[in-house]
Amino acid sequence: MNNKILSLLAVPVLVISLSSCQNSNPKSEVGHSTESGKDWTASELAGKYSFEDSGDTIVLELNNHNDSLVGPLNYNFEEKDKNEGVFRGVIKDSLLVGQYTFMSEGVSSVRETVFGIVPEGLIEGFGDVEERDSMMVFKNMDSLRFDHGMILHKK
Repeated sequence: MNNKILSLLAVPVLVISLSSCQNSNPKSEVGHSTESGKDWTASELAGKYSFEDSGDTIVLELNNHNDSLVGPLNYNFEEKDKNEGVFRGVIKDSLLVGQYTFMSEGVSSVRETVFGIVPEGLIEGFGDVEERDSMMVFKNMDSLRFDHGMILHKK
């Protein structure tokens, strides 16, 4: 009888123990790779980056300008409007955080843009946005997702 009780108690304890060992970070996609611990410099990140797949292209050319990174950023997705503009950003930890000023359908817009710095290159972060001071900004920088797989590789 005691063995049955011990067996019945052992199963829930084992399940609880195993579940507590699992990764509790729901953003384990590529987001964790952006936390490499490396201190990046603007001169290291300067250069041309691109993503190409099935007619979709993203091209970013970064130039080091007084510890900031500035340059053209163009999105051209098949069957969507083309966006051409300028990205201006700074490195914060393992993120490249900045503003993207662009033209789409003849209208000028500004939005906050964040790229995670990964060993393969740069990957844009996405999350909930809101309008602040005539600019679209992320509601919470800590909840950005980097899980779409569109990595901009350095050329």
